[in-house]
Amino acid sequence: MRNPKLFDDEMHSALQQLMDETIEALQLAKESPDLDDLGATFAVALLKLGLATTFVEQQHPGFAQDVEAKRQRVLSALMPKH
Repeated sequence: MRNPKLFDDEMHSALQQLMDETIEALQLAKESPDLDDLGATFAVALLKLGLATTFVEQQHPGFAQDVEAKRQRVLSALMPKH
């Protein structure tokens, strides 16, 4: 049995495009010749992730809060314990 779809076709397509654009920005960041260019490509990637999060949040309220909670757990796990 297939898993139910999280999003309709239009939303899936929009999210796929945002993810593709995010990946493209990160790939460009790997080739950045200077700090200014690196900052610009990071900014684009973060903007695209923010847009994708907002899209999901519209259909699944609480998603953005859940992402932030998970981000905080990852940060906490990466911090050295004294």
